[in-house]
Amino acid sequence: MSVSIKKIWHREGFRIGVFFDYDFKKAALLKSIGAKYSKTNTCWYLDYDIESYRRFKSVFSDYIIDNTSDLNSIASVTDSSRDHSPIAASESQLGLPAVNNPEHKVPGKAFEKNLRLKVLENIGKYWVFKMRYDQETSRALLKIKGVYWNDNYRCYMALRNPTVKTAVEEVLQIFPFFGEDYTSKDTSFRGANLRIAPHPEAVSWMEVYVPRLAAVHEKIKRFAMARYSKEKNCYLLPAAPLVYDSIQLQMEALEVGILNELPKGYLQKQHLPNKKQLDLVNTKQLLLNQVSALGRQYVLDMVDSLLALNYSSSTMRGYTQSFIQFLRHFEYRNPEEITPKEIIRFLGSLMERGLSASSGHSMVNGLHFYYQQVLGKNEYEFKLPRPKKEKKLPVVLTMEECLRIFRVVDNPKHKLLLLIGYGAGLRLSEIVNLQWNDIHFDEYKIHIKNAKGKKDRMVMLPYSIVQSLLIYRELYNGKHYVFEGQFAGEPYSSRSVQEVMREALKKSGLNKKATVHTLRHSFATHLLENGTDIRYIQQFLGHSDIRTTTIYTHLTSNSVNKIKSPLDILIDENNKKKLD
Repeated sequence: MSVSIKKIWHREGFRIGVFFDYDFKKAALLKSIGAKYSKTNTCWYLDYDIESYRRFKSVFSDYIIDNTSDLNSIASVTDSSRDHSPIAASESQLGLPAVNNPEHKVPGKAFEKNLRLKVLENIGKYWVFKMRYDQETSRALLKIKGVYWNDNYRCYMALRNPTVKTAVEEVLQIFPFFGEDYTSKDTSFRGANLRIAPHPEAVSWMEVYVPRLAAVHEKIKRFAMARYSKEKNCYLLPAAPLVYDSIQLQMEALEVGILNELPKGYLQKQHLPNKKQLDLVNTKQLLLNQVSALGRQYVLDMVDSLLALNYSSSTMRGYTQSFIQFLRHFEYRNPEEITPKEIIRFLGSLMERGLSASSGHSMVNGLHFYYQQVLGKNEYEFKLPRPKKEKKLPVVLTMEECLRIFRVVDNPKHKLLLLIGYGAGLRLSEIVNLQWNDIHFDEYKIHIKNAKGKKDRMVMLPYSIVQSLLIYRELYNGKHYVFEGQFAGEPYSSRSVQEVMREALKKSGLNKKATVHTLRHSFATHLLENGTDIRYIQQFLGHSDIRTTTIYTHLTSNSVNKIKSPLDILIDENNKKKLD
């Protein structure tokens, strides 16, 4: 399919939307001219001006201008043309207020044809629908109790009951919009079939072809190991008996048949990747997809070196993304040919554009790794300026505020994960990866394994939650993880934990911007305020350098509250003299 362009409204302004079936080379060309991707419009876009259009023409000679847009006005303008296009003449583009300019007015209430409303297959107890983003309409929908936005699948979900139906239809002004298929216990798709076939490229995977049913797609997508192949138009899952059995169980509930085309003995237990392996494979593929063919080998060398040295996926992602940014700046030149002066000039330009100190340090670390570890230039004098870090104090909750948050959480699982995060000072990743065999009830300790920096440590198990943990284990009967996800044997997602914290913070009425990690900061601060030696706190938090822990000395209030301002002392003495 050829490239087509049309005028779109995005991010409070008009843009040139670029539409085409996904092609890696075309995406790379658009990135090279500064184009960005819009998930809302599912297209790439550039600013709506002549310069952007000329940049677009410089890389795409063959394209179609959508007849429904007025982009023909751009195409008609050349360097020698005396007529200005509506873009060039626009007050908005000239930096002047848009007065009586209908072309650049923000659209008002979107109608059905502009919203592009589409009702999908029901998922469980929800109606599912999609629409083009409209801020006013979206806010009105999300205010309705029972309507949710699913960020993973970019769709709205509405509880199937008459009250929600009436409220949604009132907002959309479409009567009727939903049917009258209100919540029922069972959803059946009898007659539909899911096909499972071998994957010729790698026998450790199997191809899962899903019928055109949103509920079935939802089930398969939520497998942690699922990958979607656009080339084959199917999902790829590990060819392991456990995965196949799980698919059978999920489809049995929906009464969807399974057409098994796998040869005998194709399913092998060893094909099931562990969590670490899966995370590293996905990270590697994600990074390689971000770079064009010109820089692919440099990035591959970088990733392979990081894997060989057993770096974590988060470090791999941070270092390599910084390195990709570096390669793009130098238009994928051979890094060995780039001089130190050019690199320092590049780093200076980043700081000049307002890059944070943390991002600057990450860039320096990534470049040091590439030149020293990948190219083996340990003796090479490669001194890079380190940007000075801003000294920011973390947000900390008081003990009373923590208690307010815990009190508003009713779900026992949600309450327990917040309590253990605060009570033991755990990181978010440590909460979701916590397993039952890591908790030593007799010793009142928790063994944190393979944490940040690939370090183990022992932390306290609060006495006050031991009984709650034991009751919780009997109720939920988890096999491995303390907080299991949707499928047995898989950990709870980090995003879900953050959502639990956001909801609790909202219900508590606190105005502070706090996250799950804020509970960890609060744990350290409250220990310090109660007289705990800072060296013990360092061990509990797993800090390699005590200087990282000393930041909490700036947050303690007990000693600070006793110190008087000299102005207060002066006023007090003056008042005493008056009384005498």
